[in-house]
Amino acid sequence: MMFANFKQRLREGPQHGCFVTFPCAALTEFTAAMGFDFLLLDNEHGNFNPQTLEDMVRATHCRQIPCIVRVPYNRAEYIRKALDFGADGVQVPLTNTVDDVVAANKPSLFPPEGERGVAFLPRSANYGMHEDKGRYLREANAARLLSVHIETVEAVDNLDAILASNQADVYFVGPGDLAVSMGYGHDVNHPEVISTIQMCIKKIVAAGGIAGTYVGTPERAREAMSWGATYLVTAVNSHMSNGAKIYLTAAKL
Repeated sequence: MMFANFKQRLREGPQHGCFVTFPCAALTEFTAAMGFDFLLLDNEHGNFNPQTLEDMVRATHCRQIPCIVRVPYNRAEYIRKALDFGADGVQVPLTNTVDDVVAANKPSLFPPEGERGVAFLPRSANYGMHEDKGRYLREANAARLLSVHIETVEAVDNLDAILASNQADVYFVGPGDLAVSMGYGHDVNHPEVISTIQMCIKKIVAAGGIAGTYVGTPERAREAMSWGATYLVTAVNSHMSNGAKIYLTAAKL
């Protein structure tokens, strides 16, 4: 399943996504049914084996929304596998330099644009039942979304060059890693961290890129949107735990 219009939707206005870190297709489908615009399967910090990841991609598509996979490392084998499973794009952590972003881009595109291995039997190619193979390759390249992380001081320092390379679609500013890299520990609300996130988002938008970030609260989402971010990601974990706390607090009165 290819959502050819997803990148255009991100350019037209905010799209609200949700991290799923649990290796469970049923929970993935349940999260997709909540009304999010896309899901971001977190195989960087989640513990997914290949079969589970493919089932989670399939479960997301059952609800007719795009599925992005955050890969564990910036390595071609993880990027290619996620796309072969049918993911609509990949998100790559710790892309600190232009070379890092180029390394993420090449295995995500079929030749001549990139170096993704050509195969027509995986789920992404409808198990070999695409009659027009050339059309599949062209449409897959056009629809693929590449999101790269801006989450370290090094990446922030290199942001102008990264944007000028025009290798990615989304530039995802990661507050947690950025706060640590800046020396503020886990304090994602430190004024210097917030001002750096704002600066990055505005710079990305001014360069014609799609800006993304993690937003834990509606207030932070509105703030990021006011700066121009449209790829907005929360996490199902916090909403599950917060809902449980609200229930238990009320029930135990």
